[in-house]
Amino acid sequence: MAPIDHFSRELSGRAQASFLKACISFQIVGLVGCTLMLGTALLSRSVHRHSTWFSFVFSWMVSGISYLLLFFSGQLGNQNPPFGLCLAQAALIYSVPILTAASTLGLVTQVYFNIRNMFSNQLRRRDMIRSMAILASPYIMLAAVAIGCLILGLNHPETVHRSHPETPYCNMVNRVPSKISSIAVASLLLPTLFLEVLICRTMRKNWEALKSQKYSPSTVIRLVAFSLCGALAVGLSLLFAASDERDPELTTVISLMPTAAFLIFGTQGDILAVWMFWRKREQKSQDEVIDSRSELRDMLPSAPSD
Repeated sequence: MAPIDHFSRELSGRAQASFLKACISFQIVGLVGCTLMLGTALLSRSVHRHSTWFSFVFSWMVSGISYLLLFFSGQLGNQNPPFGLCLAQAALIYSVPILTAASTLGLVTQVYFNIRNMFSNQLRRRDMIRSMAILASPYIMLAAVAIGCLILGLNHPETVHRSHPETPYCNMVNRVPSKISSIAVASLLLPTLFLEVLICRTMRKNWEALKSQKYSPSTVIRLVAFSLCGALAVGLSLLFAASDERDPELTTVISLMPTAAFLIFGTQGDILAVWMFWRKREQKSQDEVIDSRSELRDMLPSAPSD
């Protein structure tokens, strides 16, 4: 039995190493992709996005950095990283899922109000206040949970550790941060799903009006794909926060989310047109034009103006 046990342990070790490499690779791809996407939208005059879109993309960049702290610091092969580094990463690991969940809810909320305003004549005096609250609240929650984790870790340093060599991050033995993160993410997931249903119902109810304003079907499909991606992201973050064991499979799947955000939003036509600078920009067909007067003009790509 000894040779079999040895082979089993060796096979398990190889699988764990593969999960670790996959997790790191996906996080790097997502981080680089989201950085390129954010930089393109900031620097290009032909790409226009709403501020909640920038916050959403930036939140996934923060997520990628938090998972890659040990990798960037050269401590990935160290089972016992320096305490300060380990504590900082543990604080981010529990607070960043709240950031990404809240920024996802913020973007879905902004889309919902934009679509609703398209088909109503309501005054929008509070739009600025609402937008500021949507932008600020994710980072306030991030700071609150991260500071709480830092205080807990400093008072009880024995609770901060790297539990397994196949996980690229540190966490805490104390379950309080995990429970707080779990409750917060769950409370953000429910309204996100509810608003996604309302968005789909509103679009379906006003589909003829959307078609008359020359909305591209691909844009609608991309928006639905984003909603599904956002729900999946916060759902997986909930599983992560509530799990007592840090399964490498779950960690690997979660590491795919920044890459998924990049693939969904980084492949929009106006962003691709900037990246493919060697190609002559052609006037979009009428079916791909989005009315520049639309309330969604800053959320979705618009045709270049004459």
